[in-house]
Amino acid sequence: MRTLIRKYKRLQKEYIHIYERDFFKSLESEHKIVGITGNRGIGKTTYLFYYLNKYYSASDQALYVSMDDIYFSKNSLIELVEKFIDEYDGKVICIDEIHRYPGWAQELKNIYDEYHKKIKIIFSGSSATDLIKQKYDLSRRATLKIMPGFSFREYLEFRQNVKLPILSLENVVENRTRIDDKILSVRKISGLFKEYLRIGYYPIFSEFKNEESVFDALSGIIDKMINIDIATYYSLKTETLPVFKKILYFIFTSSPGSINISKLSNSLDKSFPDTSRYIEMARESGLIRYLLNNKTGHSMIRNAEKVYLNDTNMAYALSNSIGKEVSSGSARELFAINQLQSAGYAVFSADSGDMAVTEKKSIFGKKYVFEIGGKNKDTKQIKNIKNSFLVLDNILHGDKYSIPLYLLGFLY
Repeated sequence: MRTLIRKYKRLQKEYIHIYERDFFKSLESEHKIVGITGNRGIGKTTYLFYYLNKYYSASDQALYVSMDDIYFSKNSLIELVEKFIDEYDGKVICIDEIHRYPGWAQELKNIYDEYHKKIKIIFSGSSATDLIKQKYDLSRRATLKIMPGFSFREYLEFRQNVKLPILSLENVVENRTRIDDKILSVRKISGLFKEYLRIGYYPIFSEFKNEESVFDALSGIIDKMINIDIATYYSLKTETLPVFKKILYFIFTSSPGSINISKLSNSLDKSFPDTSRYIEMARESGLIRYLLNNKTGHSMIRNAEKVYLNDTNMAYALSNSIGKEVSSGSARELFAINQLQSAGYAVFSADSGDMAVTEKKSIFGKKYVFEIGGKNKDTKQIKNIKNSFLVLDNILHGDKYSIPLYLLGFLY
């Protein structure tokens, strides 16, 4: 136990200056067990130390542990909790990489049932599939939050040391011609937007001096998601794992959002059911995201979703690996979907236009149709569609028909 405490205190000194994301506020909960998941490199460990530094900076009643610590090769999690309560009057334990610990959900249930009046547990894990499915076993005992990467707004705040407003989608649409002065005061915002698309979604960019190193780190993250997270959770054989890189390359080199599973199956020399299952594994693990259609029943099943990489930074990391340029159209569309979905908006494919978006207020909220493009895009594809707009790159102000693309980066 003393060794774990020394490790925690040593690590705590490395997390003195932490950028306080607004997302952190959403993690404050009365629940005695709070779980955080999200892709590797997204900032989950940073949040754990943010919480500990904010509420227990000099207290011996708080502890951070990582489940890949050798301590847990001979000791159980519940034994740690019992000892920390008995010997240190422990109040909170932050547990990192919990998915590395077999049977973690059952032990958390036992800890809750026995000690929920005495201690709070905050845990994190990179294997989103495992955590989300185990959440149902934890039932009422826990709440689980999915942490997205930096929004464009957060990237600007971090890089420029400024405070910028969070906008609702309604704000963005209604005030598209009257941009907030604080936003317009950011120097070189167009250049920073392009930079964000390449390296700004994962906070790890701050650890490196050049983009090449960031791309290498992101490639490493992708490899770990495939070779550790997917392999372990789905118990896949080693020879199966290369198929996931091939799927990513196929999506990367396809037209924005389009994917033909039959064609992909042939390219992979796999059956249609197996290919569909691998795509779903990739989605559940955070490598890719879907743009669903807005139909129900048999229509929804018959109509294939659009499929994208998870974020633009992944696209640029793959581009760096295989030497093929990122399509500007793909990057724009992926940025829009990523920021909207990360902010909690329902986004669907549209019969006309690239996507339909529903306000968060309710399923009966106002719906918008967006056509994404460069500054010379015209309204031909969304003509006569109610609440439809062009969302355009390389413009700073909107007009009657258009919204600046970068403003979708201010939704969270």
